[in-house]
Amino acid sequence: MGADRGGPLPTLERAWELYRAGDLGGAEAVARAIVQRAVLGEQAATAEAAHLVGVILAQTGRTAEAVTFMAWAAGADPGRASYHSNLCEMRRQTGDRAGAVAAGRAAVAADPAYAAGHNNLGIALFETGALEEAIACYGRAIALRPAFVEAHNNLGNALRAKGLPNEAVAAFRAALAQRGHYPEAWHNLGNVLREQGDFREADAAFHTAIAQRRDYVEPYNSLALSLFAQERSEEAFAVLALAIAAAPERPEPAFYLAQGLLNERKAEGARSACQRALRANPHHVPTLVLLARILRDLERGDEAMEAARRALALAPDDLDALNVLGLLLMETGDLRGACALFERALANDPASVNSRINLVAARKVRPNEDMVAALEGALAAEAGETERIPLHYALGKAYDDLGRHAEAMEQFIAGARLKRAQLTYDEPASLATFERIRAIFTPAFMAERAGMGHAQARPIFIVGMPRSGSTLVEQILASHPAIQGGGEMDLFHRAVNRIDQAFGGMVHYPELMHLIERPEMAEITSAYLDALPARASGKRLVADKMLNNYFYLGLIHILFPRAVIIHCRRDPVDTAISCFSKLFRDDLPYSYDFGELARHHHAYAGLMAHWDEVLPEGTILPMDYEAVVADIEGAARRLIAACGEEWDPACLKFHETERPVRTASITQVREPLYATSVGRWRRYGPAIQPLLDALGR
Repeated sequence: MGADRGGPLPTLERAWELYRAGDLGGAEAVARAIVQRAVLGEQAATAEAAHLVGVILAQTGRTAEAVTFMAWAAGADPGRASYHSNLCEMRRQTGDRAGAVAAGRAAVAADPAYAAGHNNLGIALFETGALEEAIACYGRAIALRPAFVEAHNNLGNALRAKGLPNEAVAAFRAALAQRGHYPEAWHNLGNVLREQGDFREADAAFHTAIAQRRDYVEPYNSLALSLFAQERSEEAFAVLALAIAAAPERPEPAFYLAQGLLNERKAEGARSACQRALRANPHHVPTLVLLARILRDLERGDEAMEAARRALALAPDDLDALNVLGLLLMETGDLRGACALFERALANDPASVNSRINLVAARKVRPNEDMVAALEGALAAEAGETERIPLHYALGKAYDDLGRHAEAMEQFIAGARLKRAQLTYDEPASLATFERIRAIFTPAFMAERAGMGHAQARPIFIVGMPRSGSTLVEQILASHPAIQGGGEMDLFHRAVNRIDQAFGGMVHYPELMHLIERPEMAEITSAYLDALPARASGKRLVADKMLNNYFYLGLIHILFPRAVIIHCRRDPVDTAISCFSKLFRDDLPYSYDFGELARHHHAYAGLMAHWDEVLPEGTILPMDYEAVVADIEGAARRLIAACGEEWDPACLKFHETERPVRTASITQVREPLYATSVGRWRRYGPAIQPLLDALGR
């Protein structure tokens, strides 16, 4: 143990000599020998040796062991502020926040004029959320040493976290005035400027940080986020490609690439980017959570669940992991399990707005809980319009659960107004589409194309307005052993769009119909039918619940004259209110204004009436929500008979069918029967009179 007793005694001078020469291993061996043998007999010298061992351990990545030696040094020489200060930083790095703060306080007590001690204490306090005290510590460090650039930079970070962006900018600029080559400060300055909307100056700061240190990946990521915010996605993707090349071992650039691709609705590309991030770090929890979301969007529920569970195993208290797994459990019908996860997230962080919103969606709000007060408080504290939108809808749903319907509608109206302001919706063009379809699909047009389709195929299409009972119908069908519920598949639209692109993308549906002849008809037919088995889960039939396939019913009948077309209908006011009170993932831009919603409903109803006129009688099977609720068995038998299948009693136990359900009615289809929505609109009183007027009621 230690040096050979027959040789020269190890000395601090020798240890420092080796250290300064870069021989960290030799310096560590000598310093350890001093500590172990205490040959000098002087407490301070022994403490200095222990501290040197701690410094070397820290520099070589052995932080936990460094804490042991630094704590020994600080205990042996408690008057040395630097020992306590370095111990503070090492404890912080190992996650011992309380121990770090205690060591930092000991440092400034040992020497109130030691600027580094105040700075390190500030860092430790910052991580505990004690922002005001951290700011005061940085201020004292700067007062003691005005050119302390790291303290200026740290002060900027604390001021930013405190919500004082102008003061943060001043702190970062003060650091850069002292040291222009400081990429971390340039990056931090850029982030504050980006958050203030000053993208030009922010991007310039990020570029400076990158130029000063090419392997510093964070400014690449921040520059990409800035470019995404400016809707300059292609440039953002290029920046992230550079970041991946600069630091292939880091998962973050590929993670942000995946986020950007997902926002561009490029889910497969986003999945590939996540896989790249996980190759860099298989334990990167944000990427696993994002991958779960992407796989959920791709309707690969089992894989999504696996990714979410991996994330939660790595980080049991991670809010995003808890929430994404909860949403997946909701879709599979495990509402109790979902609620448990959302409640666990709230127990970890009562201020978690997303967790609270998800819990409200998963179950009814109870009178004896503080849910409404918490949502009201969150709404009052939130200034951002985008962030307020889901809070309005969640609070509206909570009020509805408690029977406070007038207050609920006030919240739905407030949320819809904010959401509508964010959407681009060309209503005249949208409504004109209905008229263009009616003008083209005349009885003569249909007669000319009779016999062009597939005479045997009987695909199942469920069409109608959102919130018209379509999920209930699909769940009944999916409870039959021969029928798979396919959800909202965009297969038919994609098949038509391929023909659109084949003609150069210059002529779109419905005018595209003038160009389509037998070969194109056959191509659409094959593309659709060939895609169904992948969605069938081994069953014979698949129910396609892409509701707006009502735009294509004329073409669908030409291609599949034996198709099963189920039209879900519901009282127009109930339908409209149910749409208006939901925040849809895919926006449905017409659903956030009473007038636009009513006009869209009129146009849809007119088109469906047109199809009833031009298609052979009995082609479309109407399913009225109110009739289904009144006689569930009769409705179920009609549905199964229309599909050409034998009756199966399992169809009456639709609420027990285990399959992912992605719909605004996600909790309702898990109940034996959901009849309380019939006549729902009558609860809301005069607030919905503009809707009634627009619908002609």
